[in-house]
Amino acid sequence: MKENESHAIIVLGSPNYNDGRLSLIAKSRCDKAFQLYVQYPGSKVLCTGGFGEHFNTSRFAHGKLTKAYLIELGVPENAFLEIAQSRFTFEDATMSMPILTANNIKKATIVSSEFHIKRVEYVFSNLISNIELNYLAATTPLDKAELDVLCQHEAKAMIREKQNIASTKV
Repeated sequence: MKENESHAIIVLGSPNYNDGRLSLIAKSRCDKAFQLYVQYPGSKVLCTGGFGEHFNTSRFAHGKLTKAYLIELGVPENAFLEIAQSRFTFEDATMSMPILTANNIKKATIVSSEFHIKRVEYVFSNLISNIELNYLAATTPLDKAELDVLCQHEAKAMIREKQNIASTKV
């Protein structure tokens, strides 16, 4: 087994346009994941994101769109694991886990945006304990006002995630 075959790069979903074009946020996450793949060739890549009113109403699963973009960048098709067709961060973790386990992944690096990474770390570290997890933040290519709105959303979403995590501990 090659050194990086037990490592996965998990690219978290984000909004895309109704026609299937990726947003700047999605592209920045993919670009960061590609940089990591170049550093660790042989790693597996797991793209997350299915369909949802708030992030993807196109006819293609978001994970399929990010996979296509990563292939264009140069990630080989055989590097990809099954897509986790999740709708939000909590599902990113819960739907990724069985895919990682089935593929004997021991280490994973989760790629998201810097405004989102704190919540990602909270959710994944509370739900996945049998895999060594690392986190990598992509820079969000938006202006300060747009980024402030996203940060406000994250503060509210973190409250929900804490409730979701607490419900799994019962």
